Amino acid sequence: MLYVTGITGHSGTWFLERLNRENYTGCIRCLVRKGSNTDALDRSGLNIQKITGDLNDPSVLLESMVGVDTVVHISSIVHSRSVVDAAITKGVGWVILVHTTGRFSKYKSAAQEYIDIEDNLLKKRDQIDITVLRPTMIYGSSMDRNMYKLIDYLYHHKLFPMFGQGHNVMQLVHARDLGNAYYDVFINKQATVNKEYNLSGGKAIKYIDLVKCVSHALGKNHIVVTIPLSLSLAAAKIYNFINRNAIISVEQVLRMQEDKAFSFGAATRDFGYAPISFAEGIIGEVEEYVSHQKRGNSQ
Repeated sequence: MLYVTGITGHSGTWFLERLNRENYTGCIRCLVRKGSNTDALDRSGLNIQKITGDLNDPSVLLESMVGVDTVVHISSIVHSRSVVDAAITKGVGWVILVHTTGRFSKYKSAAQEYIDIEDNLLKKRDQIDITVLRPTMIYGSSMDRNMYKLIDYLYHHKLFPMFGQGHNVMQLVHARDLGNAYYDVFINKQATVNKEYNLSGGKAIKYIDLVKCVSHALGKNHIVVTIPLSLSLAAAKIYNFINRNAIISVEQVLRMQEDKAFSFGAATRDFGYAPISFAEGIIGEVEEYVSHQKRGNSQ
């Protein structure tokens, strides 16, 4: 029995697609929230049991994990403690946790919660096998909360203001590569059990080049205006002082300057992980966005 959380989410939908493609025959129990779109589950043809419930409800977790062998927890890291505790109580053998490379941020408020959650869970490996997967920033479709906003901004504006010089490197990962990784980790247990893997994109890219890449995919030629970091920080401080509901903090400006590139060599070695480049992966997301815009304008 395979138990999955977050299967209707961004990378979870690609995990489902891979299970379909491989004609997986085992029983898959999926915990989904009330109101979630489960059309893909219903038409998959796989042996799926849907359980409607909330990860915040310990009784739901305990009841739904009866008879489960492996858990793939794709939903938020904030629920990992509850998921692992329920799995231990119900005698589950192996938990695969999808966490984040955010734990490696040098900014304490951004990383400390992730570190605390993960380190405390790893101490429980004497009670259950735990594999941790740490994606970088995820993109790939309208379900992406980061690049889709950038695409939207660049679609509607000619000028792009950039805090700092934009020379910090990023290594975004496509949701499809993650969905494939979850499956490959799962079927290669002998190599992946009790391991930890960083799951980044195919190649690191400077943020300023990332913006230009999206601009090119949109068929546009944007003007990028770099704002000196000192001025950006001063502006953020003033903005936060006069607006209690400021949408960007001083720390966020600083984090925008932080390199976010991670080696995926261990994942390649153990289960053949081979992610695509951002330049290749962003094309589909841009096409989806533009298609939505055209449909909206025609109505």
